[in-house]
Amino acid sequence: MRLLRIFRDRPEAEAAQPKPPTPAPSLALSDAAYLRRYFKTLLILALLGAVLLVPYTCWWLYESGDMAVERAVAAQSQGGFALFGSGVSQDFVDYKLQLYTAVRPDIATVGSSRVMQFRAAYFRRPFLNMGGVAGNLATLRSTLDAMLRLHKPQAVILGLDFWWFMPQWEAHPFKETPPTSGSYNYGFESLKKPWSWLLDGKISLTELAAPLLAPLGQGFRAGRYGIMAQQTDDGFAPDGSWHYTAEVTGQKRPFDYQFSDTLSQVRHGIKAFYRARPNQQAPSPEHLDAFAEIHCRLRARGIQTFVFIAPLSLRVLTAMREHEEGYAHLFALREALLARGIDVLDFTDPRSLASGDCEFIDGFHGGEVTYARLLRAMADRWPALLSYVNMERLNAAIRDWQGHATAPDERVTGLPETDFMRFGCPKRQP
Repeated sequence: MRLLRIFRDRPEAEAAQPKPPTPAPSLALSDAAYLRRYFKTLLILALLGAVLLVPYTCWWLYESGDMAVERAVAAQSQGGFALFGSGVSQDFVDYKLQLYTAVRPDIATVGSSRVMQFRAAYFRRPFLNMGGVAGNLATLRSTLDAMLRLHKPQAVILGLDFWWFMPQWEAHPFKETPPTSGSYNYGFESLKKPWSWLLDGKISLTELAAPLLAPLGQGFRAGRYGIMAQQTDDGFAPDGSWHYTAEVTGQKRPFDYQFSDTLSQVRHGIKAFYRARPNQQAPSPEHLDAFAEIHCRLRARGIQTFVFIAPLSLRVLTAMREHEEGYAHLFALREALLARGIDVLDFTDPRSLASGDCEFIDGFHGGEVTYARLLRAMADRWPALLSYVNMERLNAAIRDWQGHATAPDERVTGLPETDFMRFGCPKRQP
C-alpha cells in the first residue's frame, strides 16, 4: 500500500494512469429525490382516484339500482311495474322478505328457484312468489319462520327438490340455519363490480358513464333496478317471480344450452344429481322427518299447505332413468311422504302435465306455461285452491302459449320468444 501511494505521487505515474471517474454525489441525490417525487405523485394520484372513484362507484351502483333494494321494493309494492335484477348479489332472501312484508300476501309459494315461475296473473287473491329462498330443508324452515314472524298467509304452496332428501346435499336437516347471509350489506367487493364488469366486457364505457349521461337522456332506465334488469330485462317482477328474458328472447346463449350442463351432472352423478350409494336409504328418513316437521308447523298455524315435487325436463328425466337405482330419493319420494301423512303431487315427469322440453328454461327449471299447467292440476286435485286461482287466465295461457317457456308481457319486453335451445320448437309471435 505504501509503494502504491508513492507511485501515485509521481507526476509521470499520475499522467499514465487513467483518472478515476469523478464521483457525483449530487446526481445520486437527485435520483433519490426523483424517485421520492415519483412515488409521492403516484400516492397522490391513487388517493385522488380513490376520493373520486369510490363516490362515483357508489353513485353508479345506486343509479343502476344494484344498491337499491329498498327503492325497488317501494316501487314494486306501490302498484307500479318494476324489475329487480341485481348483478352484485344473487342471495336475494333479504329482498324477498322485504317484498313479503310490503305485500302481505294471502297466498305464497316457497321453495328454490324451481318455483319462481308462478305468476300473480294466475291468482285471484294477493300472491307473492318467495321462490329462491330455500336451497335445502334447514333454510326452508328458517325462512318460513322468518316469514311467519312478519305476516301469516292463509295458504302456502311448497315446491320440493328431490336432492333435499339426501345427506350428500345437506348433512343436518334439523340444524338451525339463518334464512339469509345479509348479502345486500355492500362492501369493498361490491365496489369492484362495475370495474370488473367493464374489464370483462359485461358493460360498456357508455353504461359505466350512464349517471353522467342522464341529462342527455342516455342514463339508466326507469323501472329497472340492477344491471341485469337494465341490460336485458332479467329480474324479479312485483309478484316475486323471475323473468329469464335474455335467454328466452335470444339476447344471450343459454348457460344450459340444450340442457348440456344438467345432463353432464346426471351423467357424472354430481351437484344436485348425486346418486344414492349402494345400501343407502333413499330418500333419507331423517330428511323426510325434517320436512314432516316443517309441514306440521304450517298446518298447526292454520295455514293451508299444498305440496308438489317440481318437474324435470324429459331429456333429463330419461337420462336419470338410466341410473334409476341411484335416484330412489326421487322416484320413491312421493310414497315416502304419503307414508308420513303428507299429501303431495308428483310432477317429476312433465308429460303428466302435457308439457315438454320446449316449455323449459333449462334441464330442471320449467317455464311459466309449465307452471300454469302445474297450478291448474293442483287446483283440480285440491278444491281448496280454487278460491285463490284464476282458472280462466290459466286456461287462456295454456291454450295460447303451449310450447313456450313464457307468456308475453309487454311490461317486461316487446321481444318475442325464440327457439332458444334450438330444439326445433315452433314459437309464435305475440
